[in-house]
Amino acid sequence: MGRTLDVLVFGMSDGVEALSEKLGRLALNCRLVRADSPPARRHHFWAVGVILAKCDRDVEDGLKAFERFAPGERPILVVGPDSYGSEEQADAWIREPATPVQIAARVRALFRLHTMEIIARRRTEVSALYGQKAGLVERQDQPPCILYVGDASPRFMALQHTLASVDADVIAAFSSYSAFDYLHERAFDAVVLNAEGKRDIAFTISSAMRRNARLYHTPVLLLTDDVDTETSEEAFARGVSDLLPPGTDDTELRDRVLTLTSERRRRREAKATLEACRDTRSLDIETGLFHASFLTSHVEDLLQASARDELHFSMIALQIMLPDGAERPDETSAEKARRQFAAMLRHLLRTEDAAARFDEDIFLAVLPFTDTVGIDCVAARVAAIAECTAFESDDPLRPFRLSVRAAPVPTRPGETADVLIDRARRNLLRPTPIIASA
Repeated sequence: MGRTLDVLVFGMSDGVEALSEKLGRLALNCRLVRADSPPARRHHFWAVGVILAKCDRDVEDGLKAFERFAPGERPILVVGPDSYGSEEQADAWIREPATPVQIAARVRALFRLHTMEIIARRRTEVSALYGQKAGLVERQDQPPCILYVGDASPRFMALQHTLASVDADVIAAFSSYSAFDYLHERAFDAVVLNAEGKRDIAFTISSAMRRNARLYHTPVLLLTDDVDTETSEEAFARGVSDLLPPGTDDTELRDRVLTLTSERRRRREAKATLEACRDTRSLDIETGLFHASFLTSHVEDLLQASARDELHFSMIALQIMLPDGAERPDETSAEKARRQFAAMLRHLLRTEDAAARFDEDIFLAVLPFTDTVGIDCVAARVAAIAECTAFESDDPLRPFRLSVRAAPVPTRPGETADVLIDRARRNLLRPTPIIASA
């Protein structure tokens, strides 16, 4: 289902309330916005705007209503019978009829991309304070490359022809075996699966891609012979990004494929920018995490952005504890385990998150656009993986385990980074852990 997001919904149709209710069941907290809605309270961040449009005017009215209700930068998704002005005014467009599962999937994908790009800009500015020049991020100017998987068909020929008109490269794999050979050999901007008559195979491929860390964010589009509610819900549950029914004309087919390839490239660039901020001047070489002073500067910058209602974030404080008594390891083994935990922590967080070691056994992590429920999920995952790991002691036959205490640390208005970090560390000293060890 994913973490809960707050979403603005604008529309004049009778189905707006029903759609908002259905999206709520998918962990999207929807607020209906009308043309005359009063401004929202400050310090509440709305993640994404969804406009249900019947014409260009609906898109324009929705954008104006969002700006009056909650000014600020957010991705906008238009749902309508045509792409009314959405190419210039919105970030993405879905053709009606669109199921709530499809809308929720696009909302989450757009928001994640938006988050990565915002944090990439902010972290680059902080890195400059430490003498780091902006990293050279390779621009992806080469034509898009799309992998087609499935039987040769007239729709494959139409796909190849319409994408050739924009110099996009289409590579065909007529079996799932050759498809995965291609996917492991090179990076594709999108994958189009022919599900006509072979829906189960297409779903299997999509599911397998979502279980692979390298392929997880590659968009998957399905050429279908029928789009009913059941098929749609299963497709998006399997990780499909978009459904292309038989009635999709060449122009729309091209635009929908290119929209997702563009988002994929933007994600790659944002990730590369974030990775470029990992420099010897910002990192603790012993742990691979950011050093404490850099994270403090990063938190201060995020606090200032939060005060301007540009974003919000939370922190999590983690304390690792060694076993007592006869099982307690020697200090050399204990320090090796702490550094191993730091490496684990880095890979358990998202690219846009940041973590640092502040004391011998205390780590702090910053998670942009994450609420308390999301913090709890992260804490439970980190604790579960750390506590099932056997760490080596001076005696190879007697490995030991760590336990983890975790405390979520939501920000408070007017707080500085030093005060916030001090409060985060003190939260771990409470008699009872806020989040029990997994």
